[in-house]
Amino acid sequence: MKKTLVLSLAAASVAAAFSTASAADVRIYGRIDTGLVYQHFSGDSTAKDSFTMESGANTASRWGIDASEKISDDLSVGTRMESRFASDTGALKGNRLFEGNASVKIVSKTWGELAAGRISGINSGSGPYDYQFYMDSTGGGAFGKALAPVKSTRMDNMLVYRSPMVSGFQATLQHSLKLEATQPGDESESAVDRFYAAGLRYNSGPLNLTAVYEQTIWGHTQKTAATPTTDKKILTLGGSYRFEPVAVYLQAQYFDGVEKIDELTTDSLGALKGYGLYAGTQFWYGLSSWQTMLYWRDYSGDFRSGSGKLDASSIGLASKFLYRPSKTIDMYVGVGLAQWNRLEGTKKMTDKTVNLYSGVTKYF
Repeated sequence: MKKTLVLSLAAASVAAAFSTASAADVRIYGRIDTGLVYQHFSGDSTAKDSFTMESGANTASRWGIDASEKISDDLSVGTRMESRFASDTGALKGNRLFEGNASVKIVSKTWGELAAGRISGINSGSGPYDYQFYMDSTGGGAFGKALAPVKSTRMDNMLVYRSPMVSGFQATLQHSLKLEATQPGDESESAVDRFYAAGLRYNSGPLNLTAVYEQTIWGHTQKTAATPTTDKKILTLGGSYRFEPVAVYLQAQYFDGVEKIDELTTDSLGALKGYGLYAGTQFWYGLSSWQTMLYWRDYSGDFRSGSGKLDASSIGLASKFLYRPSKTIDMYVGVGLAQWNRLEGTKKMTDKTVNLYSGVTKYF
């Protein structure tokens, strides 16, 4: 009788566990991308030509768990955990299991969405709150240097609010209490690096317009000899319009206090500031498409040694054809041409590159 009771309790526990799991909508998703890349360098570059296998030539390899449970007709609670990895070696990105995303959210159809955790910035080109998708035909940049806008990244301790869509408008607000958990210092204090962002999107059928302002405040105790002399500010305006079978993308940026652009850093320069203009197209052939994007930037920085100012620029052209035999497979071939400035001591150099790549992405 005792054995029967134990078995009954065990069966009830298993049934309850499955009942709880079935009440939530749980999805395991991911993508694996591997490509072969040839890079040729010229101009003042001292880099050697290379032929390599790369993960993420088309899109970053990752896997994730997305779960949501309905509380009422208006309210639901969800979570998103995402791990990025290198498909050519199996190594984790950033030495973290969930480096891509680790967040929980409350969603109301009436009031909007509130999320907390490790989350990508609005202008990062990745994550569920990204706006680059509406401004860049490649989704925020292509393989190679000088082939992407100035962007934010993933950050720890992030709070996000996204409003519901009202008359075509939707707002997104973000605040990271502390960019990296490994930094010494407590969250929200002036000692640590913090991040603020606000974005507004307007959608009307084939038209998308976006505006994003992002600011990073460098923490007092985090400053080093290479920390920019001003807080990091990026203002991005852009959008896209799709008229079958082509979509057109435009984007403009102003930035200041940026710590790195291409191969210029604030190790020698006090801060990098300037502007960028980007434009491109995407032609559709059923599920397949041809993406092209032109990136141009002009920027400057004062030498920390007080020996003057450096004026620099970069320009790049990226083009990629995606053949999609199904909704879960990309077979791609792409090319990137770019040139950018860098420093050799205090002398401005100009590096040039041509890269050719091809590979396969499998979504699941």
